[in-house]
Amino acid sequence: MAVAVLATLKAGAFYVALDPNYPAERLAFMLADTRAPVVLTHSSLSSVLPASSSARRILVDSEADAVALRPSVAPAIHVSPEDIAYVIYTSGSTGIPKGIVMPHRALSFLLAWQIRQSPNPLAVTLQFASLNFDVSIQEFFASWWVGAHVVLPLGGLRQDIPALLDFMHAQKVERLFLPFVALQAMADSVSHGATLPSALREVVTAGEQLQVNSTLTAFFEKLPGSVLENQYGPSEAHVVSAFRLDGAPSAWPRLPSIGSPVGHTQLYVLDSLGQPVPIGVAGEVFVGGTHLAHGYLARPDTTAAAFVPNPFSGIPGSRLYRTGDSARWKVDGTLEFLGRLDFQVKVRGFRVELGEVESVLRMAP
Repeated sequence: MAVAVLATLKAGAFYVALDPNYPAERLAFMLADTRAPVVLTHSSLSSVLPASSSARRILVDSEADAVALRPSVAPAIHVSPEDIAYVIYTSGSTGIPKGIVMPHRALSFLLAWQIRQSPNPLAVTLQFASLNFDVSIQEFFASWWVGAHVVLPLGGLRQDIPALLDFMHAQKVERLFLPFVALQAMADSVSHGATLPSALREVVTAGEQLQVNSTLTAFFEKLPGSVLENQYGPSEAHVVSAFRLDGAPSAWPRLPSIGSPVGHTQLYVLDSLGQPVPIGVAGEVFVGGTHLAHGYLARPDTTAAAFVPNPFSGIPGSRLYRTGDSARWKVDGTLEFLGRLDFQVKVRGFRVELGEVESVLRMAP
């Protein structure tokens, strides 16, 4: 998987992750929507792919000998900052998933920031996230960029938290990216006697509201010198703000803020007329800067509704992304997340538009 992602980008192409656990209809839609000419897969997974797809299948196991005969030097292909790196699908309010088109430019700025602010850029990192989550980019590329090492948990380790903790301890994992629900499960397991991954020093959580409770506090107290970072950002812009918790875990706030803007990003909290609201007043979060996606694949109307002209910038073509999130500025310059302005919900870190659920229910007699 890791080699396939890197090879795709080196070839000047962009990748779309097809989770074999997804329904066949979803996979068929994603292949048709992207018009992907090639699918990289494994012989044991090939049967999961829809027969209707005309994409060429490359089976990386059974075709390994043929692949090994290909040149081993990097192809002489120029990739511009605006070329696409990946398309990641998220739930759509109309019942149709949306493909978010992310360019290299946005990822380069994000990864440069991630490396600069990490306590240890060379940390051994666990690869926890699915490729269908943009966090996987941080896990892989923030490590590879500096020559660091990524550990891949195989089989069902991600679903077996005690076994995963044993694995992390044995592999001396130092950095971890994961949603709060998984972090809570790890802390609960350690509190009941599971192995403490003693090398862990940096934990980054995102995707849902971080809550610092007694179990989480006890977990970090057993890891002296560790930091917990709360990151925020929609898939249309990846990470746009961060708030770091360090020092004594007992002094950490129970509901940490989502922090202040990361480098090359602007955050605005605006009212219904598009005007900035005062400190302490709730409004909608708008994102500007270099981290923005191009928009939604083959969805010009949806793109135009979500990516609007930036009235606060003098740069021609500058845009803001409407997050649909409600927040307010605090006096310390950080953002307090207040919830959604629409019907979108988060389930175990997954972004779910209830309209997509409703559209399926309406098809049932």
